[in-house]
Amino acid sequence: MYALGIENIDTVLMTLAASRQMDPTSRFTVTKQMMKGFADCCRLAHTRVTGGQTVLNPWPIIGGVAQSTCKAPDFIEPNQSKPGDVLVLTKPLGTQVAVNYRQWQTKRMLTLKLQSKLSALPKAGVLLD
Repeated sequence: MYALGIENIDTVLMTLAASRQMDPTSRFTVTKQMMKGFADCCRLAHTRVTGGQTVLNPWPIIGGVAQSTCKAPDFIEPNQSKPGDVLVLTKPLGTQVAVNYRQWQTKRMLTLKLQSKLSALPKAGVLLD
């Protein structure tokens, strides 16, 4: 939103993943602090968290979606750039692709292991002989 020149955020939805690999006491403490920090940042931006989604995940994740209602002249469209403009990155590029690749590779390896084990089993017709 800020990259589009929008300064007033109406509301934020939080996306939260609590780590199922943590013991329950640690998970509660860490998740509570993550939520507090997220809400504190929203307060600094003069907005608030009004909802969201929470899931269990192997590792903790937090993020959100900001919403604002404004008129078209009040924001900068990203298709108006020209040589010499400054590009401000708000997060590293490519990290989600790396995470997705890791997940795809893990699923692929599990599938290959299962296929290997299944191919080692005798066929149903052979068992009847």
